[in-house]
Amino acid sequence: MRNRSNSGVRLDYYQRLVNKTILKHQNPVTGLFPASETNTHAWVRDNVYSIMAVWGLALAYRKTADLDEDRANHLN
Repeated sequence: MRNRSNSGVRLDYYQRLVNKTILKHQNPVTGLFPASETNTHAWVRDNVYSIMAVWGLALAYRKTADLDEDRANHLN
């Protein structure tokens, strides 16, 4: 079993939070986020801000994976 760093556990928490608050509202056809639950119109500004949170989380996961790989290579 792989040993997870504390940062990986924290990223999992943020991933669940982003999924619960942002991604569950995404339209599966258009990929856009509606302005509200009752208003199906999408604002570009709101969509950019929303997806930047997801993108930042993806970058953090990538950096953590690279650091874990570097640590594993140094142990060998």
